[in-house]
Amino acid sequence: MTFDEQVRKLVGTAAIVFSALYVLSDVMELAAGRLYTGQLVVTYLAEAAIPFFVLGLNQAQQPRGGWMSLTGAVLYGFAFVGFSATVLYPLVTGDRDPDVVFDAFGGIYDVHAVVAFVGGVIFGASVVRAGVFPRWTGWALIGGLLLTMALVALGAPEGVQTIGTAVRAAAFAGMGFACLSGHAFAARERTA
Repeated sequence: MTFDEQVRKLVGTAAIVFSALYVLSDVMELAAGRLYTGQLVVTYLAEAAIPFFVLGLNQAQQPRGGWMSLTGAVLYGFAFVGFSATVLYPLVTGDRDPDVVFDAFGGIYDVHAVVAFVGGVIFGASVVRAGVFPRWTGWALIGGLLLTMALVALGAPEGVQTIGTAVRAAAFAGMGFACLSGHAFAARERTA
């Protein structure tokens, strides 16, 4: 197995595992009805990995992904660096009230949410356009972001908002499975 194939497998595995962990952390919080240390650790692991595997997915669809893919991946990854801080805060301070945590970050959290939305939509569009990953994964990413935005705007409970998270996670996991199957790279090499 070449180094490039090993990296593809690593990126694919990371996209699947950490996307699943991200959804699991939401389910853990919902089941407990609160934030707690074990759940926060799972959330942190998932969020801290997102910038890396999204940049890996960007690389996987280059050169076809072009500037859109890179821009979207960098913006989305940057947002999750910020989101990771919102998880470290309750781990360090011991404060487990989500409203207090979000209040502590004020507009910083909102800015990262906007950056994640814009970056995710750009990255999703690049996936659809490049055709290296299954196109449904790009549409699912965009759809999950739009769904999350709508649910937040409507003031839907956290449990309902998890649906948007699950759709985005399914999109990234689908890209990960494409990496593992070699489908993404066969498509990229046929059209390069």
